[in-house]
Amino acid sequence: MSSEASPTLVSTIIPTMATIERAPLLKRAIESVRRSSAQPIVIIVVVNGNRCNAELCEWLRAQIDIRLKFIPTPSAPNAVLHGRELVDSKYFSTLDDDDEYLDGGIDLRLTSMCSDGTPDVVVTNGIRRLDTADTPCYRTLDGVSDNPLKSLFENPWLNSGNALYRSASVGPEYFSDYLQYVEWTWLAFKLAMNGKQIATLNNPTVVYYDTLDSLSKSKAYEEAYGILFQRMLDRLPPPEVTKLIQRRMGSNWHDQSIQALCQGKSLKAIRCHLRSLFLPGGGRYLSYSRRLLPGWPKS
Repeated sequence: MSSEASPTLVSTIIPTMATIERAPLLKRAIESVRRSSAQPIVIIVVVNGNRCNAELCEWLRAQIDIRLKFIPTPSAPNAVLHGRELVDSKYFSTLDDDDEYLDGGIDLRLTSMCSDGTPDVVVTNGIRRLDTADTPCYRTLDGVSDNPLKSLFENPWLNSGNALYRSASVGPEYFSDYLQYVEWTWLAFKLAMNGKQIATLNNPTVVYYDTLDSLSKSKAYEEAYGILFQRMLDRLPPPEVTKLIQRRMGSNWHDQSIQALCQGKSLKAIRCHLRSLFLPGGGRYLSYSRRLLPGWPKS
């Protein structure tokens, strides 16, 4: 696709490793972007890593509505950053290569963006699909607009495919200090801390395909939250939010203690447990202490 300025309203960024195994999923995602709006959308595909399939990449190059970029680092959030740097449209969105937009989904977001004052971001509901079972991602997004920062800890309202961003308000700098595995919660926190206006739409506009071994269930994903919570505290949020973060930190340390104990790492389990006790809400973990005593059953 030409590198000239885009005449379209919306660009959609899709990070992908473009392996042969991902080909049908990536093509499904691209087709869903095309069906998500009555207007043309610039699809920015960022191929990251060195495992891409040559035939698939040739197919991508042949698509007139795709702007293609290759980067050597295999990292989805880094790929999104590079994609954001290519955006020259008024609005942009993101989509994982194994998910898809619902028909008309971007147009619904555009309608909300243009009718709810001048929001910086529109977030919507989605559908989580596991095998043949569909469940809504959120029971409701009501209340998020009134207090996005506090709502984030009650109802994590931003994820990889449910938002439309105003390009002038959400620049590349918001994506440059990403946190692997928890990048969307970190982005939502920064948007809220900076007072960005968040509009919400309870209608689903995206489908997420869940699996029993998905990344969100991995050990690395869980461990990333410890780093995330400390970064949040470093931003000096309001006292009410600080306490919420500290309670989440305590829960995270408790989970790490349990994992370490199950792995036979007793000293690490004790260290993590002690850290959980001295944070707000730590008293709820006192009864767990006996499991760390020599000779006490570990399960």
